[in-house]
Amino acid sequence: MAAETAETTVPATTRIRAQLDDLVRDNPDLSLPVAAVRVLATAVKNQKASTMSELTLMLMHASAELKNSSPKNYSIIAGCESFLKQLNHTDYNDISVDLCKQKILEFEQNFITNAAGYMTQIADYGVGLIKDGCVILVHSYSRVVMMLLEVAAKRNKRFSAIVTESRPSKNGEKSVNAFRKLGVPVQLIPDSAVGFVMEKVDLVLVGAEAVVENGGLINQMGTYQIALVAKAANKPFYAVTESYKFVRMFPLSQSDVELPEHKKVDQATQASNYSFVSAHHVDYTPPHLVSSLITNLGVLTPSGVVHILVS
Repeated sequence: MAAETAETTVPATTRIRAQLDDLVRDNPDLSLPVAAVRVLATAVKNQKASTMSELTLMLMHASAELKNSSPKNYSIIAGCESFLKQLNHTDYNDISVDLCKQKILEFEQNFITNAAGYMTQIADYGVGLIKDGCVILVHSYSRVVMMLLEVAAKRNKRFSAIVTESRPSKNGEKSVNAFRKLGVPVQLIPDSAVGFVMEKVDLVLVGAEAVVENGGLINQMGTYQIALVAKAANKPFYAVTESYKFVRMFPLSQSDVELPEHKKVDQATQASNYSFVSAHHVDYTPPHLVSSLITNLGVLTPSGVVHILVS
């Protein structure tokens, strides 16, 4: 009885986020939007709704819980939006709840299957931008950016990389290790050295946590300042991302980006003066600083994002 009481006191938001965290931990190569879709599909499987309205309400509630769970993440929000978009665009008139569930689960399988091929499609579209002898600046670590550059290296493109350290996460070290495995010359720099090295750079590649309606980016802290320096130096700045990260948002400035609510910063982090970045891990890069978006739909201008979102 005590165990049952303990379980019922766990907030639903905590439980659904725990499912997503467990899924990502067990599948480290799984992107967060795909993980979000899988968690919502699992909620459908376990739901005992008797009417369509009840099922729809449950899915809306589960999606809201996941999007608002802590720490907030725009990639998770993008996955939830993709799931709800499919729900809204499917005709569920005159069908049973069980058939509706079947249609939703079919969407999950199609989404996962398509997503598995997106990085390969992105690499095919983007590899032509990598010229022999070029120097590429990479910010932090992005799975899809590394896939693109891995394909370029395997196609005998000769290039070198400069990678930002990306403190306090130091995810840049992960990119450096990946480049060394590929045999690509690489240099790790502190985040403050971006302006110093930009004159040596031929192009910039960054990932994206989300792409908003106007074609701007929400991405790891430091992306905005890199884009500003690249613009000032007249160097192309490309965002490499899957189309399922396009979201219906329209921020105009940094203050319009709802910053994630991270777990309490530990004393060691505070002592090292990184408490701000620990509480604010993303920034917003406006579209006029983005040269193009390299996506599974092709190489797009920022203005093309809104047309895809409304289609």
